[in-house]
Amino acid sequence: MRILVTGFSVSVVLLSCLVVSATHAHAEDAIETREVVVSSTRLPDAPVDARTLPSKVTVITAEDIRKSGAKSVQEAIQWATGIVMYDGVGNAFQQTIDLRGFNGQPVPSTTVFVDGMRMNEPDFNTVNFDLIPYDTIDRIEIIPGASAIYGKNALGGVINIITKRGTEKHQASGETLFGSFHRERYTVNASGPIGKFDYQANFGRETESGYRDESAARISRFFGKLGYRPTEDTDFTLSYTYVKDRLLQAGSLPISEAAIDPKRNFTPGDFFASETNVVRLTGRQALPFGFSLNLNGFYRRLDQDQFTNSQPFFPGGDLPSSTNLTLTESKGGAVQIKQDAEFFGHRNTLVFGGEFTRNDFGNRRRSQAGTFVSTGLGSTDEDALGLYVQDTLNLASVFIMTPGVRYDHDQINFVDNNNPANSGDKRFSRVTPRVGLTFLVTPQSSVYFNYGEGFRVPTFNELFALGQFGSNSNLKPVHSRNYELGIKSGLGTWGEASVAIYRSDVTDEILNVCGDRFTCGNSTFASNQNIDRSRRQGVESTLKARYSQYFDMTVNYTYTQATIESPLTLNPFFFDSFGGTPYVQQVQKGSSFPLVPKHRLGVTGNYHPDSGWTISLTGLYLSTQFFINDEQNIQPRLPGYFVLNARVAYERAVPGGRLNGFLMLNNILDQGYSTSGIIAANNLTGGGNVERFVIPAPGIAVYGGLSYRFEGL
Repeated sequence: MRILVTGFSVSVVLLSCLVVSATHAHAEDAIETREVVVSSTRLPDAPVDARTLPSKVTVITAEDIRKSGAKSVQEAIQWATGIVMYDGVGNAFQQTIDLRGFNGQPVPSTTVFVDGMRMNEPDFNTVNFDLIPYDTIDRIEIIPGASAIYGKNALGGVINIITKRGTEKHQASGETLFGSFHRERYTVNASGPIGKFDYQANFGRETESGYRDESAARISRFFGKLGYRPTEDTDFTLSYTYVKDRLLQAGSLPISEAAIDPKRNFTPGDFFASETNVVRLTGRQALPFGFSLNLNGFYRRLDQDQFTNSQPFFPGGDLPSSTNLTLTESKGGAVQIKQDAEFFGHRNTLVFGGEFTRNDFGNRRRSQAGTFVSTGLGSTDEDALGLYVQDTLNLASVFIMTPGVRYDHDQINFVDNNNPANSGDKRFSRVTPRVGLTFLVTPQSSVYFNYGEGFRVPTFNELFALGQFGSNSNLKPVHSRNYELGIKSGLGTWGEASVAIYRSDVTDEILNVCGDRFTCGNSTFASNQNIDRSRRQGVESTLKARYSQYFDMTVNYTYTQATIESPLTLNPFFFDSFGGTPYVQQVQKGSSFPLVPKHRLGVTGNYHPDSGWTISLTGLYLSTQFFINDEQNIQPRLPGYFVLNARVAYERAVPGGRLNGFLMLNNILDQGYSTSGIIAANNLTGGGNVERFVIPAPGIAVYGGLSYRFEGL
């Protein structure tokens, strides 16, 4: 607790210093800050002021994305408070997210929605961010902690992405980008009204050779959206998304090899390829007595092809390279009813709804060499049902109470055509409550507290499909109890600040655990097991300020503790010499989870010297982290790093529209660093000895481009 208080003190001091300095800005230069709005419901209805919500919500608008020069969803959110990005495969397009210490290893606990549709894959709960057409994003809402209306698998929080509607006037735009590692990007967009209809269409293609050997990427995207508003009370949208990609994965390198040549590839031939088709239909109808009805339906088909070269980690052909071919079909829908009314003279917003999703997953592994045969073959279907109710009651004009409760039921059926004994079905159910209290101290400031419970269902890979490498059909779902206390404040006419303290107590977290190599249940090496207790706690702080019409900045600091609270014997997956004595880890209470930095500091400054010009500097610091497989906390840590980016942009009006040119320099200090690392046996250059592996990040990179937006009638 002493360390947590220290983190809180740092946040308060940081904000206080900036507040004091900002007060010296000239009053005549002060500019009114915009009100930050966010969706208060699962299917967005009327957005509300973020200061009234009992949670530290971050909103990133389309304008924010444009000004940042972000080239992907990951780049758009990586500067947000509490977000940590990891490259676990050696390709920049497949980064994973850590939110509040719930990192993406081995299974992410952050849920991503796009227009009300859950994007997480059913096998490992992962998110392929390259499948999201980020050019069409209207706003991104980052909602940390468990939520009654968003549901399961969101222990760390929710990233809610809402795409654009057709514009009120006809517009067309095009953009090109060129840069380091043979990066090329081309996008075209058209939007506008047609009577009571509106349309939005976007096509993009980007290619890159990659920083590492054999790490090239090729992505093509199409997004189309048709809206229909026959009356002010009725609104429908129909959208279609198509994405095709092929991404080479450079993988990990031993630290000794990375120091010599960080571009080297130990796993040549690794790739991930996919083709995605998504259809979404949404509708909203206003009803009498303050009611509104929201509907959402979707169909999604994802074809994936992935090749894995396993030679660096398994010698002698014991585990050969293989190709995984998967087909996932998801379909479902959601319904939400909302009422805005008065309750005993006070405004009351009642929301209740439900969602149903059916996932059908087929997996085929094709061995390329050797004698090892995986039993993780077959097909899986999952039926997920969620019901929720949430009420927002305004009391005495200054108190807001937000109670909510959710019920989730999940059924997973697995069929192994090669080994019927591995087949099975599991059912999981949970009721998770939530309550939030907000006190409006002033029209611009609020203090809030919330308590909520989270629920993560074991993936079917954890339950069935991993065969000798960890499957355990007796796993229980993960459960969390979350507490958050925070302050949000507008700072006059020049900025806003927020500080939050949070804690998540987790039971039955799933880790790869075993006490004896030869008695590990259905696993030769280890098996997935529920551990009794773990904990995440920390402090998050943010300050946004605009000193004058010429300068604005954002500063955020995060302190995170992620610890194992139950002694255990963990993950004897690697050995002092392969096939020899197991490298058994005796993990003590209080040990830190890997890949969770305690300190994260982000600073962004924008200078507008003249009309049309913007000069930006963005710095990001992350402290040291433990490697994957070092839950014992005895190995040297993954070094901390500081990355500094710069951007210069110029925009001006031209006949018919606006022209924008930009130049970006990433990692301008040319820092050598890695965002991810693992401890494993080195069977290519290390004779099977256990070593630390890293995935080197790109050095200095330069990108430039032009965009033109035609503004019609």
